[in-house]
Amino acid sequence: MTLGFLYLLIFLLGFTMLLVGGLGRRILHPSELCEDVVAPSHEHWRGLRSRLTDLGVAFLTMLGLIAFLLNGFTSLDPLHEIAFSVGGAVLGAFLLRIWLCRGLRSPSEQIASAGQARVIRDIPPLGFGQVEIELEGHHLKLAARSQDDTQIPAGTIVEIMDRHESVVIVTRTGRTTH
Repeated sequence: MTLGFLYLLIFLLGFTMLLVGGLGRRILHPSELCEDVVAPSHEHWRGLRSRLTDLGVAFLTMLGLIAFLLNGFTSLDPLHEIAFSVGGAVLGAFLLRIWLCRGLRSPSEQIASAGQARVIRDIPPLGFGQVEIELEGHHLKLAARSQDDTQIPAGTIVEIMDRHESVVIVTRTGRTTH
């Protein structure tokens, strides 16, 4: 097996992990939320959705790509190829981290500060219903329960008081819509 082929395998492994883990989508659309889908918070994605994993996947992908290109287009010896590749991959991973953190709040923070929502499925006493909020022009449906364990009918405007994992805790505002 040649070094060029090994570098290509490293790149493909990193690129596959980038796609499977959703990092590619977050790079291109970091603030995009899927419409009409309950987006689980980061607590449910501990494996592939962490800062360390993002950095590792970005490092692996950049390492393989830079080493493959240096091997194919330059006459550097393997030690220099690896040294330049590691340096470029470290720089690339940290630039990616800066890109992903450029002043955007996480969906969990956005949900907690969203304020008001509309009940779309009755919230029974001591049970769970469903609310819809709008974040950055996208409609997001979330499981909800009442803060004071009273029934809240569909169409009622509620205020989001807290969030526990992927469930929001709401209280009535007194208004209803139809």
